[in-house]
Amino acid sequence: MAEADDNATQRNQQSGDTVTAASSMHESLAASICAHGTPLYGEIVSFLYREAELLDDCQFSSWLALFTEDTHYVMPVRTTQFRATGDGFHDVAFFDENFVSLRTRVKRLETNFAWAETPPSRTRHFISNVLVEPANKKDEFAVRSNFMVTRTRSDQGYQLFTGQRQDILRRVEDGTFKIAGRRILIDQTTLSGSNLSVFF
Repeated sequence: MAEADDNATQRNQQSGDTVTAASSMHESLAASICAHGTPLYGEIVSFLYREAELLDDCQFSSWLALFTEDTHYVMPVRTTQFRATGDGFHDVAFFDENFVSLRTRVKRLETNFAWAETPPSRTRHFISNVLVEPANKKDEFAVRSNFMVTRTRSDQGYQLFTGQRQDILRRVEDGTFKIAGRRILIDQTTLSGSNLSVFF
């Protein structure tokens, strides 16, 4: 009886090892598809560059079309913290938006009543250090990138924003990507900008 139990335990252990190895192999394969230099990586980087161009050209309706209708777009407030107490980001946010609120902002920019953007800001979005990994859901990818946004408006000097974006990109039915989520982690604890009427 003891020998039979030992054999069963050994078989279960071998089965568990096989599942773990298969899972690890699947994760490695999925990660390799997203690696730097792969067609998928290049496609995602091109998507981010095109998005930046739309923002800098003030094509906000076209930019909004890059988002899914269930998107979540958030910039949490950052405070100075000791390293042991975390990265300093909180549940309070400079903005916490969904597709409807983003659409409202875009539509207002198309009127003559967006006083914070009259005259409009001139921006440059610089994107770098792009890293791509498989996300938890099929056809979704977790994309991290560093950003630098310069902004001038009227005769004011440069305003500068830097940080990291954590995106979820989803491949949709027509084969293109859309932004299903964006978390904007700003470097500054005190923002030098006169307002946050620009997009990141």
